[in-house]
Amino acid sequence: MKKNGRRLALVVVVSVVALILSACSTATASSSGGIKGQSLKGVKFAFAISDSAASVDVTQANVFVQQAKKLGATVHVYNNNGDAATMLSNSALMVASKPNVIVDYPSVADATDRVGQAFTTAGIPCIAINVPIQGCSFFNFDETALADLGAEAMAKQMKARGWNGSNTTVIIGQASELGESVNIAVTSFYSKLSEIVPGMTKVKASDIGPSTTKINSQGLQVDVGLTLDQGYSTINSALQTIPTNRNVVIYTVADDATQGALRAVAAQNRSSTTMGSGYGGEPAAFDAIRTGNVWVTDQIGFFPYWGEFVLAMAVAMHNGVTPPPLTAPSQVVVDKQNIDTYFKKGTADVTTMPAIPKESEYLLKTGILQKFGNIEGVTN
Repeated sequence: MKKNGRRLALVVVVSVVALILSACSTATASSSGGIKGQSLKGVKFAFAISDSAASVDVTQANVFVQQAKKLGATVHVYNNNGDAATMLSNSALMVASKPNVIVDYPSVADATDRVGQAFTTAGIPCIAINVPIQGCSFFNFDETALADLGAEAMAKQMKARGWNGSNTTVIIGQASELGESVNIAVTSFYSKLSEIVPGMTKVKASDIGPSTTKINSQGLQVDVGLTLDQGYSTINSALQTIPTNRNVVIYTVADDATQGALRAVAAQNRSSTTMGSGYGGEPAAFDAIRTGNVWVTDQIGFFPYWGEFVLAMAVAMHNGVTPPPLTAPSQVVVDKQNIDTYFKKGTADVTTMPAIPKESEYLLKTGILQKFGNIEGVTN
């Protein structure tokens, strides 16, 4: 398993390096470029991903580069490498490159204050994604709303199989390094599920802290992080504490982690009594949902396509709009029945996204989202 994990990490690191070199070699904008109305010609973005070991981050960066290029902008990509030291180093490098806008996906929540201070001191507009940064506008899933939808979808799957609180253990997998803004998804999921699944003891999300492990006799919280390897090793250990006569539901905040978790399930011959759910919309998730019965749902905030929302957000900010505390993308939970409504059959390529949340409708006024033509009801 570790060997495969190293191979995956190598592949995505090479991808990021190639992407960075490409962005550098094709950049034509100067620091004097700027946003003019709906035009992004000559605008430079500095974009730091959380960790190249998470393939979904690499995919998001690649798509962002493509979307920005379509509008005449360039993106220089940095890899925060999953640690605070690299994130802090990258913040200095990004400031030194003098972009028009900085977009940062923090790898460690605890270091964000120092990063935000660097951006604020430099006077460069910034957008934080997934994890808040002091002084930056914030773009992320509406974690609680999406987790509630996910719980409702999973409850339907459980009901169809006759699973309930008396015969099922629910494992929620947090990514501890990303803090509350991300991990509220797992606590909200458990809380909502406990309300609607017969026989489960109701638990408030606020009663599940970062260090909580056992949740009554029906749940566990573990740290699966964002990667396949950590998902595998953590769930491999957790399953050994759960009697084999109990069904298992696994929910994580990253598709890579869910993929690793379900490999651990298969290794222990428990696939027939396990259902899993992930976050992000990776091709591996879609393949598993379409063809099997173990990975049954996925929370979709169209993560790989966040670039177009961020581009619109940057234009809105330039035009004098103060974004709300949270700007969120289109969101949906997919299963075997509805997945091909939003994605091209057999692929992870978006055909259409549902309408954006009400708090994000200010983005429509920029005209940027209309240029991509992939949101329900939004045309150019």
